[in-house]
Amino acid sequence: MRPTAKMSWWVALVLVGLGGCNRPRFDTPQDAYVSFHRMVRRDDLREAWAVLSKPTQDALMKKAQAVSDASGGAVKPEPLGLFFANVPPPEDVTEVSVVKESGDEATLDVRSPGRTHEVRMVREPSGWKVDLSASLQP
Repeated sequence: MRPTAKMSWWVALVLVGLGGCNRPRFDTPQDAYVSFHRMVRRDDLREAWAVLSKPTQDALMKKAQAVSDASGGAVKPEPLGLFFANVPPPEDVTEVSVVKESGDEATLDVRSPGRTHEVRMVREPSGWKVDLSASLQP
C-alpha cells in the first residue's frame, strides 16, 4: 500500500505527539513540580535549576558568592552545586495537588510515603516555577 498525503500527515502528527511525552511541562503548577522532581531524581541538575524561580536562583547565587568570598576565592561561586550538593535523592511523590492558586502564585500539597509538605510555585513568563526563596532567607 502506498502512503497517501493524508496518511503521512497523521503519521507525522502521531510522531510529534509521541516525541513530546517525556518533555517537561510547565502549564500547571503540578506539571512544573512533577517535572522538577523527575529532573532532580534523574540528576539533571542544570534542567532542574531552570525550574527554580528567579528569586530562588538569585538567593542561591548570593549564597554561593558569600561562600566564595568567605573562602578567599578558593571555592568557586557555583550556586547549582551549592543547592544540589550532598542532597539525597528526593522521596517518591505519590500525589501533588493544588491547595491554593491565586493569579501567578500557587501552593501545592506534595505527598510522599509518610510525609506531606507544601511547596510554593510562581508563574514566570516561561511557565510555573518552584519558589524556595522564603526558605533561603537568613
